[in-house]
Amino acid sequence: MAEFECERRISAAADAVFTTAADRSTLDRWLPGTVSVHPAEPPGVDVDVSGPSGHRQEPGLLRESREQRRLEWGRRGSPDYSGWLQVSAAEGGISYATIHLSFLGNDPRNHGGEPAADVGRQLRRSLDRLADLVESRAG
Repeated sequence: MAEFECERRISAAADAVFTTAADRSTLDRWLPGTVSVHPAEPPGVDVDVSGPSGHRQEPGLLRESREQRRLEWGRRGSPDYSGWLQVSAAEGGISYATIHLSFLGNDPRNHGGEPAADVGRQLRRSLDRLADLVESRAG
């Protein structure tokens, strides 16, 4: 099992950051690759992912807790991948966004090296894009 986590300070109120992050129509603007999310049955989502390894559709789960400013996601029916985003408020209209990913099984990212380093880079870029998106909506 491998766990990856990254945090970023964002110069915006936590509610604004969370509202932007939770907007399903713009997930692809801040998450890595090209992601589109649409409703599926049983309650959950189907996730279309286009990235360096090609295009695939996966049954997913996406849960949102506005009270906690938290998104949680994973693959439906499989514990091998999950993640969450938590937005915390700080003084002065500042917030912190923390993103966390977990991989189980024989995923190459579980063995360190370049695949694991790439996850860290993708998490940092995702939070940078989220901050840019929040700032563009506020301006």
